[in-house]
Amino acid sequence: MVQEPLTQRARRSVSNLRSDWIEIGGLGRLAVVGIVLAAVVTLVLGFSITRSARGHLLDARAAMVVAIVDELPPFFDSDQSSFAALAAFDVAVRVTMVGGETVRVKVWGPDGEIVYSDADELEGQTFELPEGAVAAFATGLDVGISDPSTPDHYLDSDQGELIEVFVSLPSESGLTLHVIEVEQDATGLNHALSQITRNVWISIGIGLIAIGLVMAVGIAARTREVNRRRRQAEGLLEASFKAQEQERARVVSALHDDIGQPMYRLLYGLEGSRAKLEESDPVAVELRNLSDVVREMDETLRKELRLLHFELAADTGLATAIGELAEMTRAETDLEVDVRIDLDTEPSAASRTEMYRAAREAIMNVRKHAEASAVVVHLYRKSNRLILDVTDDGTGFSGMSNPGLGLSTTKQRFAALDGDVTLEPQPSGGIRFRAWLPFIEEMSS
Repeated sequence: MVQEPLTQRARRSVSNLRSDWIEIGGLGRLAVVGIVLAAVVTLVLGFSITRSARGHLLDARAAMVVAIVDELPPFFDSDQSSFAALAAFDVAVRVTMVGGETVRVKVWGPDGEIVYSDADELEGQTFELPEGAVAAFATGLDVGISDPSTPDHYLDSDQGELIEVFVSLPSESGLTLHVIEVEQDATGLNHALSQITRNVWISIGIGLIAIGLVMAVGIAARTREVNRRRRQAEGLLEASFKAQEQERARVVSALHDDIGQPMYRLLYGLEGSRAKLEESDPVAVELRNLSDVVREMDETLRKELRLLHFELAADTGLATAIGELAEMTRAETDLEVDVRIDLDTEPSAASRTEMYRAAREAIMNVRKHAEASAVVVHLYRKSNRLILDVTDDGTGFSGMSNPGLGLSTTKQRFAALDGDVTLEPQPSGGIRFRAWLPFIEEMSS
């Protein structure tokens, strides 16, 4: 069996999704859109609240650091360096800042030199000025999370991520000549943030579940109502189809008995009268012509009776009816007709009749337009659908640029039963005629 190309499967999946979208109705579509929008809003709220909480927690840390820095003694100007000023600043840093959550303190000069640190080995070293320090020189304050892989963090690389707070240290002249960097352990921040994130997602999740339950109840109620109406409509259609089948059976019987039999009697009478005359007799010639007319009428009547008989067969078994349709097609044409029926239960009488008519219309179109040598008829159930595929190996759409009245009326009948009919070109040539209806089992009598 040749595997269906990926593009063809994708096209078929899109077609099925489109059909499902139409089938669920307005309320169903509104519910789906509502659920999707609720999910999107949930994700946006969840991430935005988490991001906002992270920002607020960092700002709170920065405010605490600024309050402590404001209590430090003035940092010495570059031109007023003195051992006493530096010692006083160092004592204040070690007493009020270093320890606890504070891991490291550095004072940066504008050229990237660390002019002071609680770690003596860092003093006097020059690195690329951190972005936070650049921002603090410009605005007075910056806060963020450190990158432990940068060279200036080589002493603290084993600490992982750290909270970095950069605060400007104005000189006596009012100019910002230095920026102090305070690095703090981020464990407490991350723990608080995880607690907030968890609570936010739990709250939003509960709200989303509540919305989903309300929508699910609404959809279920609507589905029950739709199914009730569908069953009611199906019952009316069943009664209508049964009345049609009974009338069709009466017409078949009347045509056969009331017209077919007298026609044979007429033919036998004409043939008997002609036999009593010479072949050259003008009356005999006219009788022969009349006999030919009667034979043509008989052949036409037989064809119509076959079609009516096959539609009656759809009421007793769809597989049997389609099989007889295939046999008739083989007998009248050179087409190879392969029939595959994959049904474990019999569909309703209305579905059987419409599927038989669709199969007959599809095969007739193949005979008229496709210039095909073979056709495959596949009837099967997929999920909640009864599907008929009629695939040929003909010339494709070149012979079917304008679908005829038969196909148009077939689409209208299927649309009235919440189904659809489509024509799709095949990669190897030919057309696939697909007709589907909601699968409704035969109602027990």
